[in-house]
Amino acid sequence: MARAIVMPSVHQSDVPEPLVVSSSADINGSVSTDAIVKKNCYLHVRGNLTGGLTIEPGADVLVDGLVDGKIINRGGRLVVSHKRLTACVALDGPSESEAGAVLKINLTAIAFNWERFAKRTDAECAAVVECNAYGCGIDPVAGALAKSGCRTFFVSNLAEAKRVRSAAPNSIIYVLHGLHFGAGPGFAELGARPVINSSIELAEWDAFVTSSQWRGDYALNFDTGENGLGLSVEEAVALAPRVHVLNHGIVLLMSSLANDGKANDVQSERQIVLFRELRRLYRGVPASLASSSAILLNPKCHFDLVRAGSALFGINPTPGSANPMLPVVELRARIVHVRDVIPGENIANKEGWFAKRRRVAFVSLGHADGFPRTWHSKSKLHAVIGGYCCPVMERPSLDLLPIDITDLPDARAARIGEMATLIGSAITIDDVAEATKSTGREVLSGLGSRFHRIYYAT
Repeated sequence: MARAIVMPSVHQSDVPEPLVVSSSADINGSVSTDAIVKKNCYLHVRGNLTGGLTIEPGADVLVDGLVDGKIINRGGRLVVSHKRLTACVALDGPSESEAGAVLKINLTAIAFNWERFAKRTDAECAAVVECNAYGCGIDPVAGALAKSGCRTFFVSNLAEAKRVRSAAPNSIIYVLHGLHFGAGPGFAELGARPVINSSIELAEWDAFVTSSQWRGDYALNFDTGENGLGLSVEEAVALAPRVHVLNHGIVLLMSSLANDGKANDVQSERQIVLFRELRRLYRGVPASLASSSAILLNPKCHFDLVRAGSALFGINPTPGSANPMLPVVELRARIVHVRDVIPGENIANKEGWFAKRRRVAFVSLGHADGFPRTWHSKSKLHAVIGGYCCPVMERPSLDLLPIDITDLPDARAARIGEMATLIGSAITIDDVAEATKSTGREVLSGLGSRFHRIYYAT
């Protein structure tokens, strides 16, 4: 049996070579060198791990603080225990016994992912929690991020701004969908900042500020090439003299890259140059251009504030490369019916003709729950039942999903009432998106309200 080894605090000057754990190690302090945890070994770091980390098959790693280096996981397990969130656990939706599916959301992993972005830039790192935190629940997510040090949030509308203000009272909140007629008092009450996307919105804001005598702050969003929301470049130039007026209220310049997931993209380079020129016109006003992918791939566009979005929830911000984010969600659905299905054609073998039978488990999950309806013709979507990957046979109906359990070694694992995992450590959100011709953001934000939800911190 491997014996526990208690080691003193480890620092870069103490350990110039990589820390190799070949039995078990309990380290009372932080590790700033690279660490390699050998097969079936255990490492507990009671502090931060800021060097690279390699986890070999069967190894267990527990870190009480932050993990900020490159992670290579070859089949082990990593648990990041964020001390500031250990008491943050909540439930939502129907009870587990009443619900057809359970959605678990790891607040520690969200905090870890935000901290990873924050460490990659000298700019302030904001969190984009639009669309109800991409379906994960804006209230617990904003609270967890605020406890981790996030000060600035971007939301879709005033309703979401109100929820963030309740969860993170001292935060700065930007409302991406801007301002509509009559909404000014709501911004003043919450102390929220509209993201102005058009000259009409700006006129409405000016009228409200003048009539109410309220000195409100706002952001200007420019369309530099994404062809989305935003003021035109011509409008941006025309509005620039505003910065010479006392108490002008412009506190942020914004734009978005059309191809932020590509490093050294020609169009992105043109946008960066254009945005830099606009920034000179608004000298002294902070600027923001980079979202999740660009934070990792293009330091030239970090400017003063970066905006981490869907990657906070485990979606890969660098498609085609290993996902640097920790997984956040786990979705399990209850088996409600099991039956044998005869496909309708016979198969011959040397013993004669026989009917090929398939055994199918139906789980309580469908497009009424937001599970994708579109389907790749050669889908490789699987569910995990009893520790085994079983192929999903067909796209879901309103609230049922058929899973082929013919080759399941232990039929008891698929009894009525047992659970099948559709999203988890073995099947990521990006895997589901690829199999259903969707995107990670669409899969995540579509997950419905019928689930029993568990918010927890490891």
